[in-house]
Amino acid sequence: MVFDQLGRQVSRLALFVMMLMVASVAQSATVIAKLDRNSAVVGETVTLVLQTNDTDQSLDTDLSVLQADFDVLNQRSETQMSFVNGQQKASVRLVVTLEPKHQGTLLIPALKFPGVSSRPLYLKVSAAPVLAPGVAEPVFIEVMVQPESGPYYVLSQVGLMVRIFYQANLTEAAINPPAPAQASVRLLDEVPYQADRNGQRYRVLERRYAIFPERSGTLTVPAMQLSGRLIERPSDRLWQPTVRGRRVHVESEPLILEIKPRPTTFTGDFWLPARRITLSQQISDNANLHVGEPITRTVIMDAMGLEENMLEEPLWPEVPATRIYPDQPQGISRDDGEWVLGHKEFRYAIVPEQAGELVLPEIRLDWWDTVANQQRTAVLPEHRVNVLPSELSPSAVVLPPAAGVIPETSTGNSDVDLTPSTSTIVWKISTGVLAFLWLSTLFIYLRRGPVITLVASSNGSASLAEKVLLKRLQLACQKGDASSARKDLAQWIRNYAPQNQRGSMRDFAAVCGEPALQVSIAELDAWGFADDSAGLWKGGALWAAFKCWQDQVNGSQNAEIGDKPDLYQ
Repeated sequence: MVFDQLGRQVSRLALFVMMLMVASVAQSATVIAKLDRNSAVVGETVTLVLQTNDTDQSLDTDLSVLQADFDVLNQRSETQMSFVNGQQKASVRLVVTLEPKHQGTLLIPALKFPGVSSRPLYLKVSAAPVLAPGVAEPVFIEVMVQPESGPYYVLSQVGLMVRIFYQANLTEAAINPPAPAQASVRLLDEVPYQADRNGQRYRVLERRYAIFPERSGTLTVPAMQLSGRLIERPSDRLWQPTVRGRRVHVESEPLILEIKPRPTTFTGDFWLPARRITLSQQISDNANLHVGEPITRTVIMDAMGLEENMLEEPLWPEVPATRIYPDQPQGISRDDGEWVLGHKEFRYAIVPEQAGELVLPEIRLDWWDTVANQQRTAVLPEHRVNVLPSELSPSAVVLPPAAGVIPETSTGNSDVDLTPSTSTIVWKISTGVLAFLWLSTLFIYLRRGPVITLVASSNGSASLAEKVLLKRLQLACQKGDASSARKDLAQWIRNYAPQNQRGSMRDFAAVCGEPALQVSIAELDAWGFADDSAGLWKGGALWAAFKCWQDQVNGSQNAEIGDKPDLYQ
């Protein structure tokens, strides 16, 4: 009987130990659910924390059961390690950010996890506060256009200013940019500051936009919409680290503008509506300009209220006895924080074909003044240049009278009788003078190099003898004379480059296929228009790259351009 009682006690002890083990296992697998607070306002967010001390317990669960009453904004997993009394403990958490969709007592149901479930929770949600009459809004938007009154013309800039006013901290703020149909928009500036409205102090974020209407008629600028979270701290709590703020959504009034077309009274070639347009010019050094040498005229156009891609090239009057080669225009658009500033440069190489005075003509550009609402004309004055005869052409030789012609004496007496001996002496002297002049001319010719002969090409343009032109290019590279090298290389490309590669220097560089030459030409193009570039530009790289390219084209690896005049016959 004693043994029976002992057996029953052992059985009870074993059962108790097993119950403790089961309880311990059940406790280790518990998932605890809790909210950071029990009440909220519509638009605020709450944080749901799901936690377990079992690192093997999965926290994967179906959160779609919350979508009826909440928006699930974010979720993340966290693992925390700690040591208590020398023992390591771990906890795993799933943190979920929720935003209530409506007011009322909302239920967060029991969430199911592998093997366990969390307990349900309740959240009391109140309606968003309503401002009393006369109380200033905590967040609002102001919009206005510049100029405040029209007329507004197609393609002319309309300034749009957007101000966002807010009193408390505004986080996660996002505002849609203006997106009017049939118009392009450019953000110019963004400035923060503070201002007073109706006795209330606000923080202000001001943005300025440029709008360019592309068609006439009614232009609608849709309402600007702002969404964000307003951090409003209750008076009884100074710090709420888990409160993300109340979501706010405000919008401005839409703007409707009437855009006018180009006026019928405007007589210009191009429609250029702007607040201001000016023309200026730069002329390359022309102190010793000769026939066949190019002079560069750069026409500069600056506009307020137009982008550079809207600026049109001004038209030139006809310039007789010249050849004009326009370069690719270059421009940039900037702004002063309020108005767009368009800048564009048009470069022209002008080659005179005869000596005398070269007149670079006056250029007139008609544009529409949107401030005064009238047509105006920008004028670029003419520029006169003295062109010398070509220094590569031999001087004309005045020949003596032909044999048998009796010259007049200094006394004007035509009846003087010359004896045969005197006539013979005069003939011999004339022949000697002619021979002396011929030999002198030949000696000067040989010292100066071969004469460059102007030959009309098939397209009507003039070309210089290639070997002398290349020699001149080589010397310019050696001296670091970027302006002369640019002129000579451009002239060689137009007249002697392979037929499919002729054009501007940029066109040639794009198709020559030699990277080193492309880089050197780009550097030369930049230096060639600098007034103080003489001696600063290093032309050795250009000449070496050009020489290498010529060797490849001609199939001769040992060709020395300019050093062997008979190479280019």
